[in-house]
Amino acid sequence: MEHRGNEFAIAVEDIRLFAQDEGDLLTILWVLEGQAELQTEAGLERVPTNGLVVINRHQRWRLISQNANVTLRVVLSGRWVIQLYNDFFAHDYAVPEESGGRWPQCDELRHLLRQLLVVTLVNDPHRYRLEANRWLSEILLLLIGRFQQPVRQKPRNQHANVSKRIARVLERIDASYTRRITLAEIAESEFVSEAWLSRLFRKETGASFMQYITALRLEKAADALCLTSRPLHQIALENGFASTRMMTDSFQRYHNMSPGEFRKAGRHRPLAFRPRTTVDEQRFPVAVDTLFSLLNDAETRGWEPSPLTYSPCQERILDVQQLYPLSSALRRTRLVITLRELDDLLREDVRRHLEALHEAIPIEGIDIAEPFLSSRLFATGWDDPQMAGYACWYHLQQLFTWVAKKGWTVLLHTGVTTRCDLLTRFLQLSVNRFLPDITAGWHVVMHWSPQANAETQEHAWRAQRAALRAYLPQAKLGVWHRFSPVGSELSGDALFRSDILDEADFLACPADANELLDLAQLDPAHLSSSENYPVLKVRQILAALRQRQRTLPVWLLSWNTLTGNTRATNGWFFRGALLMQNLLGLSEQVWLAGFWLNSGLQGEARANNTLDTSSLALQYNHGLPRPIYWVLWLWQRLRGEVLVNDKSVLLLRHQGRYQLLLRNVVVFNPLLSSEEAFIQRFRQQYHLELRGMRGHWRIKSHLFDRHNGALYPLLEGVHSDSGPDEEMWRWIAHKARPTLSLRDERLYDGWQITESLESNALVLYEFTPLNVRGEEENHSPR
Repeated sequence: MEHRGNEFAIAVEDIRLFAQDEGDLLTILWVLEGQAELQTEAGLERVPTNGLVVINRHQRWRLISQNANVTLRVVLSGRWVIQLYNDFFAHDYAVPEESGGRWPQCDELRHLLRQLLVVTLVNDPHRYRLEANRWLSEILLLLIGRFQQPVRQKPRNQHANVSKRIARVLERIDASYTRRITLAEIAESEFVSEAWLSRLFRKETGASFMQYITALRLEKAADALCLTSRPLHQIALENGFASTRMMTDSFQRYHNMSPGEFRKAGRHRPLAFRPRTTVDEQRFPVAVDTLFSLLNDAETRGWEPSPLTYSPCQERILDVQQLYPLSSALRRTRLVITLRELDDLLREDVRRHLEALHEAIPIEGIDIAEPFLSSRLFATGWDDPQMAGYACWYHLQQLFTWVAKKGWTVLLHTGVTTRCDLLTRFLQLSVNRFLPDITAGWHVVMHWSPQANAETQEHAWRAQRAALRAYLPQAKLGVWHRFSPVGSELSGDALFRSDILDEADFLACPADANELLDLAQLDPAHLSSSENYPVLKVRQILAALRQRQRTLPVWLLSWNTLTGNTRATNGWFFRGALLMQNLLGLSEQVWLAGFWLNSGLQGEARANNTLDTSSLALQYNHGLPRPIYWVLWLWQRLRGEVLVNDKSVLLLRHQGRYQLLLRNVVVFNPLLSSEEAFIQRFRQQYHLELRGMRGHWRIKSHLFDRHNGALYPLLEGVHSDSGPDEEMWRWIAHKARPTLSLRDERLYDGWQITESLESNALVLYEFTPLNVRGEEENHSPR
């Protein structure tokens, strides 16, 4: 029995002799009955009954058995695996020794393989591939979490005499050359600039980044041409070439012959040449009744594992008459909207979106992310007293007056390299040209630079502080610092040893949970710790301030939950409850929180289909609301005394009204967030009863999940190469909001609800008493 496709192949056979050449394939063997011997480069290994083996890609191996056996062979295409998880092959995978005891992770792998075998046997023509993909994805998750090993080191001349940094880069390239990998991606993982890494790479390897990758791909392609009979288009695809034509052109320049001529000539580099060993395979089918017998007798064979974990139903009974407030009122964090450039405020669409946003979600002010003196508004001559930069000051008057009329503050960014004479000149001209009510809402934040020494930092700070105090003494001056990820010791940070901290009016920072997302070493513990990452980071900063005996308001100017790094992943990973969880936690910690206005200003439409995930954007194209918009909208509705507040339930009371917020907070690998099996796996059942509520009530509910109000599933439903038209945009904007329902109920001694929420869904119930004259007396129970 065998099922084969481009992504995977599943076969159950009686294998007496089978050989596999090197290829971009990951293979899992499970000997259900009998035994066999596995021969690899590492030597000869006996595989007993119930034995498991994982064979990594680019390995030659041979399975031999003298007697009848039943062996399940699962072969996964490396390219398909990389589509699910880019850096899967940054590690090798191996099954641990089970002698002396059973390993739960091995039992779990057998369970998943058994489920895969079942759906293969059933072979439903409509559901097979969907079900097989489900269990294969579970298997990959298990391999990542429990079976990772250091990657096999293959000696290469290019790896000799290079620094540790370049050695890591080369290892990353070796693991990822089959996909589209960029210098920007690697530079970001090494926390260095692209230009610096490019120079170092060329200096130590003697080749540019792209030259090295192309040479590596050509070497692997040459191996495949000599050692396999795979067609050219498949070899090109497996080795990272965008097309067969691109591989052929590169091959022609590199070898002075086409791939077809190279294959015929049998030429290859001596170090990479490995002759194919021809063998007569001996494989026999396994009777279906034998397979069913093995599956039905699973428990006696020890194959029955612990079941997959599903969340049990949460049952709660809350008596509103017996609950006392945990706090006087739910605290609110002020919101600031981030724009990239100062001159963005001159755009009519930006102003329109800001005004509409303020009506739905009141905002505190505008944050200009880039150093404001680098704006295009400040062209040559703006500070010349003879020219007086008339165009510049006309536009500045226009935008600052508009902001002041809205009652918003403006946060302007500077840095260590900001020229203090230009800053002083700007402040001087501003005070002379603008009315005091326009400049009254200006604040400034200076970016702390880890690359600059303490003396340079303090000199820049004092000069900017003196200029600000001279012209705008009421303005606040703060310091912005990225800080280390959660888990690092902050007390030793240079900023906490600087006198700047004693003079600052506030401390600004970002909090990006993606700092924990290392695609090369994905640790489930890191995923779990990302659940409340913004809250944890702010707590860590406040603790370091207390240790310094300093109290400062914290402004969280940008924050993000776990998203991954591709446009598709960022959209598929619905995280409404995650966002609400962080908002509720931050309300007690930070004075102000910042969000980008929209994805365009944030710079998401960049090359390589990557995102700037440093902060959340409220809107997508055409002003379409993203999930964070509706989470903030729901959050603004919350008010009153807090009666219950835990991870799942928030109950508020305000002037005889009640609000009940249910949320199913789930963190899992966002790279697999499009898989329906993983989404449904974390569905949570609730059964709640609110006792002590009597009379006539109006009950309003807002449901927000992946199917009710989320933007990206609606965009995915547009099957048009030319994109949506204006009518479609309006329809999407109408649909992209939480579902609203309203009903009146007569309650005698409480209210009950049974609700099922998928991963990261949330629902808000609002209870308003209705005054119906005489109804209480006429319908009261006797």
